[in-house]
Amino acid sequence: MSAENATIRRFLIKRPNGNRPIIGDESTVTIAIPDSKQKPVITYNYLGKHAKEAVVECIEDTFRIQMWNDLNDLHEAGCSILKGIQAWCEANGISTDYDYTIKMRYQRMRNNYLKNGVDLRLRKRIRDKD
Repeated sequence: MSAENATIRRFLIKRPNGNRPIIGDESTVTIAIPDSKQKPVITYNYLGKHAKEAVVECIEDTFRIQMWNDLNDLHEAGCSILKGIQAWCEANGISTDYDYTIKMRYQRMRNNYLKNGVDLRLRKRIRDKD
């Protein structure tokens, strides 16, 4: 089970009286509610405002971790950061319309680590010395 599914399952509740199902629009993402014996979807199919925010936070954290893991050694690829990010976007089904945004997010993460004295590129320097 993924962290996202665990978060969704944890915060699912019965639909409050009078609340109608929310139909998404272009600004929302539809999620599939994981079915379980403890919380069958037919009964437990509602996420409150804060529960939705918790799911978004979980997805955001998972995205950032995956992005960092995949792009951290990009400087060793022999191409520009932007080209590497465009290739990563294509490989992960992300529109390259967002390549510059992802590049900026990656660079902010890297700079934040460096600013706090954490140089995660240390592996490369150690390998270069060998």
